[in-house]
Order: sequence, then structure tokens, then C-alpha cells
Amino acid sequence: MVSKAWRVRFAPSSQVVPSIHRPPKDDSPVIRRQPKSKSACRECRLRRAKCDEAYPVCQHCARRGTVCTPAPRKTMWKLEMPLLIQQAACCRDGTTPSVLLQYYFEQVCHIMVLDPDINPLALPILDLFRESSALLHVVQSIAAAHMNGFRDANTSDCLVERGQTLLCIQQELLQTRKKAIATFLAIFLLGISSPWIEGTTGLEHLVGARALIDSILSDPTSDPSDPAIQLIVGNYIWWEMAASFNLDHRFHKSLSVEFISEAVQASQREYHPMAGYSLGMFYAVAKVTHYCRGVVDRQSRDLALEASLEDEMLAWTPSQEDELLFLLIDAYRKHGLIQLYRICGRDLEQDNEVMIQQWASEAMEGLLRIPPSSPYLNFQPIPLMSAASEIPAHKLQQREEVKLRFKAIYSLTRLPVMLEAINLLEEIWERRSLGITTTWLVILLERGQVFPLA
Repeated sequence: MVSKAWRVRFAPSSQVVPSIHRPPKDDSPVIRRQPKSKSACRECRLRRAKCDEAYPVCQHCARRGTVCTPAPRKTMWKLEMPLLIQQAACCRDGTTPSVLLQYYFEQVCHIMVLDPDINPLALPILDLFRESSALLHVVQSIAAAHMNGFRDANTSDCLVERGQTLLCIQQELLQTRKKAIATFLAIFLLGISSPWIEGTTGLEHLVGARALIDSILSDPTSDPSDPAIQLIVGNYIWWEMAASFNLDHRFHKSLSVEFISEAVQASQREYHPMAGYSLGMFYAVAKVTHYCRGVVDRQSRDLALEASLEDEMLAWTPSQEDELLFLLIDAYRKHGLIQLYRICGRDLEQDNEVMIQQWASEAMEGLLRIPPSSPYLNFQPIPLMSAASEIPAHKLQQREEVKLRFKAIYSLTRLPVMLEAINLLEEIWERRSLGITTTWLVILLERGQVFPLA
């Protein structure tokens, strides 16, 4: 069952009146010109080629293996600023939304969820602006950065909005409120966007979000079946899964196991915008990557815990996923298993390489079956990186397919790190040719490099 709380539905702004084609007044031959593409990508415009306007990668760019920079998508629905201002005019600090908010709804919010039609970060977020001005400022900061392709993110608009976000969060946390759902979402968006915009890990926001969510969960009135509670718990678990390897284990504090268990069970019945029906799998992967970080730091292992973590991932079965979503979640499971075996040297009784290669091959096959036009594309980078790192040298075509996939993800998200991932993969493949086996997570940790694939 899909929760109706976050469904996004619009009404068309106006009806389209078909044009009337009149015959020529004389008998002179009519020269039919090829209609110009109004939404051609940048590359086709420069080459003066007919663009099929496929999103996020057109056929010309796909054949050439180049990055496709699509034109801004023209939505079927017109979002009028007066309506947005009216809806969000009751912000706590009296802030008036800017045109950045319109850009956020039309161009940005869909890249952070699995299904654009079930998106709490789209128009449903308007109601939360009344509770948190920080939330309004942070979405506008992300919009400003996205508008500049995240390459010149330190624009005045972006920095001003992020500064206002921090100020508002501080003020909101000082106020006594039982359920700061909107403030948590502001911290969440601030944290996941910090690597994109500021080049920092954003882990300080993760720690702050955990403290806030602890206070929310400790409230006796909190109900694990509440859609708002499920949303923030799921968002936090997904965030920790993506960032836990970068978090020093000495500063890691787990959430309430009892409450998380209830939330995970509820997630098997209710769809989560970032985890589908498999929040439990993301929670398991988060525990694996956190444990692997502890092994790297302490150089000591807990074999019983490793066995428990492995069994938990191997025992996972999909509940209600469609085929493509199953392939995506299964790739995350293989990502966790690969990291566990590669970093910890999991099994001493059999060849670890055989298991790693099998999982990597299965994950690669599944991820490449997901078409570039799927909304699941922007959730592929983490498992894609782990699986692609294991591609043997003789599978050159598959390596090229991975490069094209990262370029397609870049075309969708505009995050430059997706192109940097290709360079890192080539470095890993070169190391493998020299007999050096390590994971991309360990390489980035050794360098102290921020690499936000999520």
C-alpha cells in the first residue's frame, strides 16, 4: 500500500488549443522545413543536429558517449509564483519565497526521491514552511546551486540562503516543540547538500539530525505508523547508509533499536519515497558500512557480528517492489556484501574473490537493466561504484557502459562528482591491473576526500 500523504497531483494550467493549418493561397510548391527542436540539448545545438529530446540523455549523445546537457524540462503544469507565495506566505520569520522556489519545484525536487509522483519534497512541503523558515531557505539554496550546475555553487544567492538556513535552525531548536518534523527536514536537506555545494561532508548535520530525531522518537506521543515519523526515520536511515563510512565510529550513536524495528516493519507496508518498501535493507547496509569503518580504524574484527550482518543481508527478500526497484535495492545489498568481504576479508574457508565477483556481476547486470529514463537512475551511484570497481579488465564493453551510465546520471543531477567518479574508477581499474585490491570507500577515506555519490 502506498501512503497517500505524499502523492503529488496537479491541475493543468490551461487547455492547449490546436493550431489551424490553412492551405496556401496559390499553387506554388510548399517547402516543408524540418521543425526546429525547441528543447534540444546543448550538445546537439552546438553540432546543429536534430535532437530527439530524450531525457536525460538524447540518442545522439548516447551514440557518441558524451555528456548530454538537456534543456530545462518544460513541465505539463504551470507553477505560478503568486500561488506559491500565497501558500508559503505564513513562514515563521515572514520570509517571502523567491523565484528559486519555483525552480526548485520544477527542476530539482524530483532528483531526491524514487518516484516523482510520491514526493514529500515537492508541493507537499509547502505546508511545512509555516513551521520552519529554515526549510524554505535550504530548498532555495539547493535550487540556486542547481541552477549553476553546482560548479559555481558559491553564488551570493546560494550562500545567503544557506546562512539564513543555519540561523533559522538555531532559532527553531531553541524553541520548545514536541515534534520538529519540518526542522529535521531542513537539517536533512542541509546535510545531504553540503558535499554538493560546500565540498564538506555534512557529517556535523548528520550528528545534529540524530540528536533531533532522538528527541522526536522519545516523545511518548510519537507513533511509528505516523507518515511524518516514517518519513524522517526513513530519510535518516538512508542518509546514514550513504554517509556512515565517513563517520568516525567513536562519534557514532545508534538510534533506538526498538523504535527502528517498528519503523522498519511499518515500511514493509507503506512506501517510503527514498527507500521504497525496503527500509530494512538500507538499515542493514548502514550497519555494515559503519562496522567496516570501525574495522579500518581499529584494525580488529568481530566475527560473530560479521556473520550476523551477512545473514541479515542474505536473508532479505523483496516485499512489494516492482522489478526495476527490486534490481536497485538488490544492488545495494550486493554493495554491502562486497564492502564486508573486501574490507574485512569475511570468509577464510572459501575464496572471497569468487563471492565478490559473483555479487559484483549480478549487481552490474541488474543496474544496467534499469533504463536511463527511469527515475531510479539517480539512486544508482553508490552500488554502481562498488560493482563497477570489480569489473575485470577483459570486460571493456561493460566498463564503457558504466562510464555512459555515470554521464547519464550527471545529465540528470548536474552533480560534477558523477563525472569525477569515472576518473576514480579508471584509477581503481589501474590499481587492479597491478594487483592492488581495495575499495573506493577506503581510497577516499585515506585521501580525506569528499565524494558525495548520494
